[in-house]
Amino acid sequence: MAIITVYTSFAYASSQSPVPGSEGTTTISGWNVSGVQYRLEEGPSKNSTVEFDLDAPADMVKISVKSSSALFFNCVNTRGTHWYCVIGPEVGISEFDELRIIAK
Repeated sequence: MAIITVYTSFAYASSQSPVPGSEGTTTISGWNVSGVQYRLEEGPSKNSTVEFDLDAPADMVKISVKSSSALFFNCVNTRGTHWYCVIGPEVGISEFDELRIIAK
């Protein structure tokens, strides 16, 4: 049995071109995130997924689920402002300690 705590998330985007590998360092705007759903799978051949909605369109979305890692996973826009993200087997579910969303 897995217990998941979901915190309200907020996706950030910079209005200026960021330095590669950096995040918004000037004025930023963002999206509100809602409807977060996790599907957790454990094992070397299984991937967990996360789905959520943004309150406005975005061109690109990535997520991170481990605060001590710089690894981000690409998300796919499935309809409107709904996004689906596959978390690769590089991060086991016992390592999930955040949901960080970056959108552009």
